[in-house]
Amino acid sequence: MLLDRALGLAEKINRYEKLKSAAGQAETYRTRASQFDAAKTSLTDAWVAINRFEEAGIPVNFQATNADILMQNATSLRDLFNLDPAVLDSPPFNLKYEFFDRISGLSTFAREALDEAWRSYVDAQGVNTSSEVLDALMKLSQFRASVIAIKACRERIDRLASQTPSDVQGAVKTLGGLVQEHRLAWSAISADGIPEAVIKFLRSSAAEGIPLSEFTDEIRQWLDSKGLLSAFRVRIG
Repeated sequence: MLLDRALGLAEKINRYEKLKSAAGQAETYRTRASQFDAAKTSLTDAWVAINRFEEAGIPVNFQATNADILMQNATSLRDLFNLDPAVLDSPPFNLKYEFFDRISGLSTFAREALDEAWRSYVDAQGVNTSSEVLDALMKLSQFRASVIAIKACRERIDRLASQTPSDVQGAVKTLGGLVQEHRLAWSAISADGIPEAVIKFLRSSAAEGIPLSEFTDEIRQWLDSKGLLSAFRVRIG
């Protein structure tokens, strides 16, 4: 009777150890699955975002550094896993530092490249109006309404530029409308009694600037008479 009980207890202990071992392996698999899912999601999101930018005609300067090494590690791990799933307990390389961290780094670099691509695209639309010039023009009642419209439009463009869009096509369309509003507001800057050369100078200098050779005595004298001369700067290079 005692022997039977001892044998029965040993059997239960063995069964318990097997279940415990299986439970431990299951937890390892769940952890690894979660890690691989996170890596897949981050890379997929980056790839989709870059494609959306390219489709919208916005180039993204991104190179997947050492992607070939990651591919080799992924292929090696997959083949070993097909032979023996227990390889996840002791993989042939450091999964955290040589795989997951590098994938996370690639995803981070991709997001940074997307941010830079969007800012560059917005900047290329030519709406970087000089704040000093606008502030100076606000002093003249003839220009005040136009300047208010220009400032409001530029603020909306700045907000749009500060957030890299997920809906790239929609953001491009919105930006196009704002750029058009900005141009219309500038085209409205005119006033009776102000020389046409001055009006042209004000529009150009607040946007892309003009060559110093076009800064005539007529323009200088008019700006000086309105106390606006100090609002303009000479840029070299």
